[in-house]
Amino acid sequence: MQKKLLRFLSKHKYIKLLYPYKKNSQNFKMWKKYYSGSSGLMGLKIKSKNKKSVTKFVNSLKLFGYGYSWGGFESLALHQDKLEIGNRNYLKLANDEHLVRLHIGLEDPKDIINDIKQALKHLK
Repeated sequence: MQKKLLRFLSKHKYIKLLYPYKKNSQNFKMWKKYYSGSSGLMGLKIKSKNKKSVTKFVNSLKLFGYGYSWGGFESLALHQDKLEIGNRNYLKLANDEHLVRLHIGLEDPKDIINDIKQALKHLK
């Protein structure tokens, strides 16, 4: 499931995928050393001068709930404001970048991709 979704998200021009399972991720070597699998939790660094379009992207997801409870069976999405993220060394966001965290649940991969695809139309 995740490989299909990773390929899909990696092709979008406004998105940088934050996911250590992906080979060209900055943390892939550390992930490979310490882990044998991955979860459905990932970050999307979205480039957009329009914060409202990012909010609209998250709000238009139909199969995703909104919340912090990572690890359950349901898919979740969360747009995190820069104030919520704080000053973290590993994640530097420019003024036109936003963080959306996704937890991919047990829904059919095609349905998840189609849902994200329709929501991506809101990004500007």
